Amino acid sequence: MTPPYDSEKLDRLMDAAGVDLILTNSQHNARYLTGGYFYHFHERFDAMGIGRYMALIGVPKGGPERAFLVGESREIGQSKDQNLWIPELIPSERLPAAAARDAARAIRARGLEGGTIAVEMDFLPASSMDALSKELPAARFTEARGIMEELRAVKTPAELDIFRRITQDDAEIIGEVFTSAAPGATTRDVARGIEEGMTVRGIHFLWVFTCAGSAMLRSPSEKVWEPGEVLHIDAGGSFEGYLTDVCRMGVRGEPSRLADALFQACLATQDKVRKEIRAGAVCGEIYESGFRHLADTGQGEYGMFIIHGVGLVSHELPRFGKGVETKLEEGMVVSIETDIRHPEVGYVKIEDTVAVTADGCEGLGDLGRDAWYAAE
Repeated sequence: MTPPYDSEKLDRLMDAAGVDLILTNSQHNARYLTGGYFYHFHERFDAMGIGRYMALIGVPKGGPERAFLVGESREIGQSKDQNLWIPELIPSERLPAAAARDAARAIRARGLEGGTIAVEMDFLPASSMDALSKELPAARFTEARGIMEELRAVKTPAELDIFRRITQDDAEIIGEVFTSAAPGATTRDVARGIEEGMTVRGIHFLWVFTCAGSAMLRSPSEKVWEPGEVLHIDAGGSFEGYLTDVCRMGVRGEPSRLADALFQACLATQDKVRKEIRAGAVCGEIYESGFRHLADTGQGEYGMFIIHGVGLVSHELPRFGKGVETKLEEGMVVSIETDIRHPEVGYVKIEDTVAVTADGCEGLGDLGRDAWYAAE
């Protein structure tokens, strides 16, 4: 079967890094290399008994037909039902060290025991790394993160379709919660509404930041959203592992002149930065322009501008910062955030997600970004 990712690109990345085999164990990279497959029983938890489930996927350079997945015997049925492309599924114990030993045996069977193996250093348990080192003493281990980030950076049309759906759903759910929040509702009530809305739409709820008034408390609590107070809802969830991240503003009643000025400053900054995003734009220049645009509004004293890539991981490629020379590519997905934390008004914020196009960007889930949501 044909791999669901760009196998030629992976070979080029591995060749440039001097890697003979890539061995991943994080759920996001497992989903990417399998084309969305992950053992359903451990999709939301991995600990069980004295160990944890850990899928190890090995792909030799130039040899996807020799790829393997170390998993659990009970997932064989699911792998067949979902037509998993990986040729060999190796059942193992639910212990990271045991899974690593089985992976090492598979690597030896492929004659790569003396090669360079890229692993996810920041995700791989110490017991697994120890087992790999003991089982493959002649191997050289290096970091896989850069290879996998580059492989995932440009989204396929199918991935972009997922982003279109989930960001629109996220924005709609936020709007529904804003307008339905009853007098006396707490920020915990608001958060519960977001979680329920995502669940109904088949999105896995992940987080929600809520900040009512000038308290600057973003974690859901018993804080009541009082008349005259602004509230931001910054909510995220996932579908098939892909993340949505949207923030919109609401007010109970009418916003003060100062609150509206802060909102308009955030919106103006977002709009100007979005006009600069296109394939070929330099990430460092966009980052610095965001701060410049915010300062130009006259509201930069308490403001912050953040921009980052999003995909199966929050804050993945492309990355932005002062002096970063990386250029945007068509198909990348970017989150743009402008917030102003004013001691009198509270936390005013807009966060948009856009897909980079050849000559601009496509807004994903833009509903409600340019006006206050009003609650009674």
